Amino acid sequence: MKKQLKSLRLQILLPMLVMALFIVTVLSTLYSRSFTEMILQQEQEVNAAGFETISSTVPPSITTAIDSVRDVITDQRVISCIRLHFASDAEMYNTKAACVDYLREKITHADWANGLFIMRKDGSLFGTLPDGNYFHDDPEDNPLPEEMKKRILDVPLGQTVWVGPVSGADMYGFENKNTPRGYLIAAWKAVDVRFGECCVMMLIDQAAFDRLFSALKDRKSTWHIFTMEREELYHTGSDACGNPEQLISESNSGNIFSDESGRSVSAFSMAMPSPRWMLVREVSMEESERVIRRVRITVVILSLIMLLTALAVYELWLRRFMRQYRKLINGITHMGQELEPLAGVPFFTTEFEIIKQEINRTSLALNDQMNTIRRMEREQMELENQKREQQLILRELSTARQIQESMLPHIFPPFPDRHEVDLYASMDPARVVGGDFYDFFFIDEDHLCLIIADVSGKGIPGAMFMMLSKRILEDFARQARSPSEILSRTNETLCNNNQAVMFVTVWLGILEISSGKLTAANGGHESPAIRRKDSCFALYKDQHGFVLGGLKKVQYIDYELRLSPGDKLFVYTDGVPEATAADGKMFGKDRMISALNSCADGSPEAILRSVRSAVNTFVGDAEQFDDLTMLCVEYHGS
Repeated sequence: MKKQLKSLRLQILLPMLVMALFIVTVLSTLYSRSFTEMILQQEQEVNAAGFETISSTVPPSITTAIDSVRDVITDQRVISCIRLHFASDAEMYNTKAACVDYLREKITHADWANGLFIMRKDGSLFGTLPDGNYFHDDPEDNPLPEEMKKRILDVPLGQTVWVGPVSGADMYGFENKNTPRGYLIAAWKAVDVRFGECCVMMLIDQAAFDRLFSALKDRKSTWHIFTMEREELYHTGSDACGNPEQLISESNSGNIFSDESGRSVSAFSMAMPSPRWMLVREVSMEESERVIRRVRITVVILSLIMLLTALAVYELWLRRFMRQYRKLINGITHMGQELEPLAGVPFFTTEFEIIKQEINRTSLALNDQMNTIRRMEREQMELENQKREQQLILRELSTARQIQESMLPHIFPPFPDRHEVDLYASMDPARVVGGDFYDFFFIDEDHLCLIIADVSGKGIPGAMFMMLSKRILEDFARQARSPSEILSRTNETLCNNNQAVMFVTVWLGILEISSGKLTAANGGHESPAIRRKDSCFALYKDQHGFVLGGLKKVQYIDYELRLSPGDKLFVYTDGVPEATAADGKMFGKDRMISALNSCADGSPEAILRSVRSAVNTFVGDAEQFDDLTMLCVEYHGS
């Protein structure tokens, strides 16, 4: 009997021990996971604030700085220094002095720009810094490392390459307390028949980033800026990243991993579209892991105390049960001695077997409950991840729209000092970001370039292709070529790099202010509408060429119009005539001309608002399927 009782004790004790260990393990794991998720959620909130601060400050500031110095090489003073053609030493000194004054003026009026350099094709360098000027006409005097110099000289036309950091002491040739720690360099290539090929380099002092990131510093965060080629441009703290590939690939994964120094860290990242940088925040998780370990040990100790207490209570109950059981057996034995034995009727006790079955059923029920809890946790985590992803997408789209709007001219009147023309333009995307764009700028004092275009795609891909096309068109247009040549060279550049198989329709015109002569070319775009003074708007059937980016070796044809004072020109994308109402009918060009003529005597801004109002009235509550972009210019004469 004693053996049977010991066996029963073990049969009950083993399931209890297994269940207790299982519960302790599950509780410890769930706590560690929940605490880690809570910490990462808190860090995500910190990231959102930091990324919002950086994305709203750095890209617009750098884009504005680059735009303000992009036309620097068109000035005759810079061209003379690039060509190195001087009649005498006196002319050389005077030309270089004038060039330095001009370049210093450029960096004075450009935020974030702390230096401006021009590097010729042979590697010789000249430019200006806040406390020094450079005229290293000998390529051997170029202080840039050879690998960096080669990268800058090999940058493709129409693209901007970021290199650095470059030591401030190397650039100045000396070091004191005012010498910058380092410079980041934005470089792009320019080509002109007057001087050939050279590279423009804008320098940004790393101290500007130190001031920006100082508000985001804490004891556990390190901020990094990488190029898309995984090259580190900037970092807070004292040490650069030793393994950028691991840091970027593990970012936003929700994992805690060991860096190259063996420290436990987590990483979060954000891609900047302009400039094309990767912003990474590296967070030390060592303090958090120490807290998790301490609490885990506490949970285990408390669980063991509870288990020992339960075992003690169980042992006391079992001993009491055994005493009562012995009394029962003794009583039955005594009764059997007094009564006649029952022949062939054995005695079996089934209570212990019933208790064992109840314990097994209880264990299975607990397992089912734990599985249900884990499934509910996974579902809750998936819902939270979906919400975070949707919020991140909305923030990225909002930032993309802000960047796209900042790329288009949006200050009207655009040329308050020029009374020869009155101009207004608008772009309403069908989605958060669009593929249409317009542009206008003075090539020189007497020539105004007008551009309107429609990219084949919509959304983020269309917006990216739109910004690339706009930049290439502007670069070629500023080199004072004819509209047909500008479209041809832009088409060749887009075809060479068009892996996404996208295209763009473009109408480009150059208005000579002094004479009113408008020279234009059409690359598969809608025909413009013209209103002569005291007349009505009417479509001008110009000759269309092929779309840009679709086929190489396409030739485009120039045509000329003569504008008289009081004449108006209206150009638009196909989103205006193809605006569709709920019944499937399109707005059409006839309604567009009627809307133009209903406000023909108004200003360009009033004309565009009239057309937009007519489109809104016609479409009603129907969804806008295409971008609506318009530009109107009125010529007043010189």
